[in-house]
Amino acid sequence: MGQNLAEVIHVGQIWEILRRSTAYLGRAARFLKGRGLYLLFLTALVAGAYYLVTNDAVFRGGGEPPSFPVEGPAEPVAKPLPREPLSGAETVPEELHGKTGIHPAAATEEEESAPAARQEEFTLLRPVEGGILTAFGFAWAPAFGDYRFHPGLDLEGAVGQEVRAAAGGTVSLVEYSEDWRYRVVVDTGHGYQVSYANLDSIKVAKGARVEAGDVLGTLGYPGRQEAGKPVHLHLELLKGGRTVDPAPYLQ
Repeated sequence: MGQNLAEVIHVGQIWEILRRSTAYLGRAARFLKGRGLYLLFLTALVAGAYYLVTNDAVFRGGGEPPSFPVEGPAEPVAKPLPREPLSGAETVPEELHGKTGIHPAAATEEEESAPAARQEEFTLLRPVEGGILTAFGFAWAPAFGDYRFHPGLDLEGAVGQEVRAAAGGTVSLVEYSEDWRYRVVVDTGHGYQVSYANLDSIKVAKGARVEAGDVLGTLGYPGRQEAGKPVHLHLELLKGGRTVDPAPYLQ
C-alpha cells in the first residue's frame, strides 16, 4: 500500500514538472515570435565576432599587427639649386686661357656703323706717350687673379710722368683712394666725361677750367684695383654716364 502511494506521488510530481515546462516553453515561444528581427541581428553580430576572433592574425598570435598610416610632418621640400653662375669674373673665355693679354669688348651696332662720324664729333689727345697696356673690354686682372670687364684704357708710362688733359672742360672731381690713387674727372660739356686714375700728384683743383694739353698731374704706381701691373694711366671715357671705348677717339 505504501509503495503504491509513493508511486502515485512521484507520477504527480513529474506531471507538475511537465505542465510547468510546457507553460515556460509557451511563454518563450511568444517572446521569440515578437522579437524575431532583434534575435536575428544578435545572432549575426555574435557570428561575426566569432569569425573575427578565430580568423584575424592578431588574435591568433600568428603574425605581425596590421600597420596603419601615421600622420607626421611632411617631407622637407628640396632647396632650389643655386642659379647658374653669371659670366664675368669667374668665367674665363676659352681663347683667353693661359694668357695675360686683353680681349676687347665687341663694338655696338652704333659704333660699327659710324666710327668716323663719332671721331669728327669728339676727339681725344693722348694724355701720355705710351702704348696700350690693357684695352677696353674683358681682360685679365692681376689684382684679383681672374678675368673681368676693364672699363677703360691702360696707357703705359713712368713714375713722375706728366698727365695732360685729353680734352678741354671743367674739372668735376678730384679724389684720392687706395683703389685708384689720385683720380681726376673732366666734364667736357658735350655729354662726355674723361677720367684719369693712378696719379701720384695733382696740379688742378675741382671747378677749374682746363684746355686740351694742360697738365693735370703726374703718374705714380697703380692702386689696389690694378695692382700687379706696370706703371700706367687708367683712362676712361663716359658718354651719357656710360663707359665707352676711348681708343677710337684718340688722335
